[in-house]
Amino acid sequence: MDLVVGATGQVGRQAALRLRNMGRTVRAMVRGGAARAEARDLAEAGIEVMDGDLTRPDTLAGACRGIETVVTTATSMPHAKDDGLRRVDRDGTLALVEAAEKADVRKFVYTSYSGNIRAPSPLGEAKRAVEARLGNSGMQAVILRPSYFMEVWLGPALGFDPGKGAARVYGSGDAPVSYIAASDVAEWLAGLAAHEGKRVTLDVGGPEALSQLDAVRVFEEVLKKPFQREFVPLAALEHMARSPDPLQQSFARLMIAYAGGDAMPQAWPLAERYGIRLHSVREYAEGFSAG
Repeated sequence: MDLVVGATGQVGRQAALRLRNMGRTVRAMVRGGAARAEARDLAEAGIEVMDGDLTRPDTLAGACRGIETVVTTATSMPHAKDDGLRRVDRDGTLALVEAAEKADVRKFVYTSYSGNIRAPSPLGEAKRAVEARLGNSGMQAVILRPSYFMEVWLGPALGFDPGKGAARVYGSGDAPVSYIAASDVAEWLAGLAAHEGKRVTLDVGGPEALSQLDAVRVFEEVLKKPFQREFVPLAALEHMARSPDPLQQSFARLMIAYAGGDAMPQAWPLAERYGIRLHSVREYAEGFSAG
């Protein structure tokens, strides 16, 4: 049986449903259990929904009981309320690793982020702490490190608004980024959970590396309209990174790294080897055109 933690999130939900569609027996750990409206489609798909919370370690033993593979996409981002980056992303996930070990789980599939993001931040410290802990675990640790999600970084929440024809650009916008689709990350996770047979750390991205300005031009071509560009200078991001707020620090460090680029030339051949069909920024933009 597979356990998916973070199954009501965008990636975790897709991963859980993909595993179920592959004919696997799946349990989803959901805060509030089956009573949560967000868990209804999981239950309707034949997934066992169990109440559990990373901030309540006493709930993790039951969630891991009888499990062969744990898949976790859980994160407190982008809200990170009540010191969520420490309580959920670090301490909660480390507690999940420990509970999985005690339950004799064989494989642990963890969603981290790109290894090219090295600047210290509360989110980064949480991610790397869990990676290090898994490196010392007796379980088969599978660590997935995706690049920047196109739905987030080319989306309205961060100032990229196709509907309004507006694009916020961090830094100069010239550095290439291997934007990846959330659905492709879910495909990676399901495939790794079902098929990977060894300890592995994979940095993955989309089928091409585009600069932020390249991405803007793709949207302009597809939507057939000009975009207004708003540039955020690195100095402003560095100032934001000095904030005492852990969430602001983490976002600033992610933005600074984004401005510096995150090209992954190995992504395409790696995806081909694992049978993953990667989606492009142009296909993502065409979704807005169809809408």
